[in-house]
Amino acid sequence: MKTKSWEVELPAAWESLKIILSEPEKTMPFFPYFESIEGTKVKFRVPRFIFNFGYEFELSVGFQKNKAVYVLTGNRGTLTITFEMHGHTLRVTASWAGFGETFMGKPLENFAKGIAEAIREFCSAQAACPVVRETPTGKLAENITPELAPALIKRVYWELEGADFSMEGVAEDGTTLKVEVRDGKLKNLAVQKGGMESTIEADVPVLELDKELFEGLPLDKRFTIEIKRL
Repeated sequence: MKTKSWEVELPAAWESLKIILSEPEKTMPFFPYFESIEGTKVKFRVPRFIFNFGYEFELSVGFQKNKAVYVLTGNRGTLTITFEMHGHTLRVTASWAGFGETFMGKPLENFAKGIAEAIREFCSAQAACPVVRETPTGKLAENITPELAPALIKRVYWELEGADFSMEGVAEDGTTLKVEVRDGKLKNLAVQKGGMESTIEADVPVLELDKELFEGLPLDKRFTIEIKRL
């Protein structure tokens, strides 16, 4: 068996992480090498040399105290992903027993690291996400700031399982906010207040969004937002 691990610090406790891990259909699309998930059927594609090895698995999920395990069983072997929390430190361990085991060291390292960093981003988004509640006219996001805007976009992206989407918001003073995400990247951001409009055309991966992109924009408001899959 080949095994690699990676550790990250999380801004959240185990209970928050458990919520994320209990919905693999939302979480796994952000794992390295991911191809698709349908129910408990998961596919990965791992590039090795001049080949692309495709792997199809049956997924089972288990929880213990401060620990979760994804076991993926396929006809080429078994992939086990273990998530362990010690305080605020998450340790992700990826183990592979099966075809090409000797050559899977680097892919497993990339796998464990990519999973750990994706989980960290979504835990951060959950912890920092502005208050969003349902209203008769749509979802209301309160007090969006440059620091909180990336968290809101990441949270929506996770909820939609990595699908393309647009988000449009209108504040009480008429300020409008428009966001477009395609292929896992923020493509367009536009904020209009009065007769002034700030438009940013970008190509930034959602998981890499930070406050710098939103600084200087009039976002500290209560927006009623509408989210559409594209």
